[in-house]
Amino acid sequence: MPSIFRAFVLAGSVAAGSWVGLDRPDAESTRDLAQRGLSSGARYLATLSAPAVPETPAPATSALPPEGPIEFGPLPQHRDPESVPSHAGPWPTLNPEASIAKAWMVAEGPAYEPGDRRRLVTLTFDDGPFPETTPAVLRALARQKIRAAFFVVGRYLDGDDERAVQSRATLEKVAAAGHIIGNHTHDHAHLAAITHTQVLDQIDRGAASIERVTGKRPVFFRPPFGELDDFGQQAVRDRNLDLLLWSVEKQDMTREDSKEVFRELVAQIEYKEGGIVLLHDIRWTSVRVLRELLGWLEERKYDPKKPQRLGYEVVDLPTYLRAVAASPLPYESRDELERVREAAYRARHPNATAKGTRAKPGDS
Repeated sequence: MPSIFRAFVLAGSVAAGSWVGLDRPDAESTRDLAQRGLSSGARYLATLSAPAVPETPAPATSALPPEGPIEFGPLPQHRDPESVPSHAGPWPTLNPEASIAKAWMVAEGPAYEPGDRRRLVTLTFDDGPFPETTPAVLRALARQKIRAAFFVVGRYLDGDDERAVQSRATLEKVAAAGHIIGNHTHDHAHLAAITHTQVLDQIDRGAASIERVTGKRPVFFRPPFGELDDFGQQAVRDRNLDLLLWSVEKQDMTREDSKEVFRELVAQIEYKEGGIVLLHDIRWTSVRVLRELLGWLEERKYDPKKPQRLGYEVVDLPTYLRAVAASPLPYESRDELERVREAAYRARHPNATAKGTRAKPGDS
């Protein structure tokens, strides 16, 4: 990638809150970016030590020229029906139209009956696998017998170099532990900001990279930054994928103070009374947040013998989706939900400010 182009792409990626899908810069290049003043995100990089991750080539798709609108032609899956994922798994299909708006609502969780004090939490991890940190996440989950969902960047699995081999072995461990593996595109590309051809390529190559390792084509799909335009939604719909977003997130990808991230994360869980938690399995900050969070959830575990106390139950993603299917939220939009939720919070805490905010595109 030409140095000038790489600098601008890198600065944009940092501002969006994600490294994944680009070369990881060394300390010299981050200082150079800061001196040129490309962005506040780039200047921030100069304060960080260089990550201990080897450089890999930037995705070729990021440098493709702009392209005009194209028609929805026959997709590869249409010519090979066996490659379309099956929904034979133990969860309902709640969003067959692959609507981003509906996916955000599904992520908010089920409606709870009056008097029900059990609240559901499910854990998801983006942007891996990383041989350094993903195994630590797996160990933390295994200690409490929790099954999560991992949304994988396909490019880390490709190639014959040592790191690719280690990344594939790491993903095999994720699968062997019984966690769900979803597609997070091949290069962590922002699908609403690239050409239509690139969108299809990112989804299909990501799925193929995962399938070569696990033997299964992923059914769940999470778009980077939580954004899809109409074309992207059509592509997800044509591939029979389950579009999954999140409802609880506190920018663990860009923050160093794990204690502060943890405190804000649990405040959001309390405000929303559960939800789909987004973390990243590629940073030690996130690993520390996860360990704190699991301890906090264990201390506040739902106990049917204490019916007056609200408690949390950490469930796998299929269980969470089944609960949503059985009792969907009765709101037309997230704006309506947020008004009701804030009013309920203020009724419980009349002297407090609402602690949580809705999860937004751009956080993953």
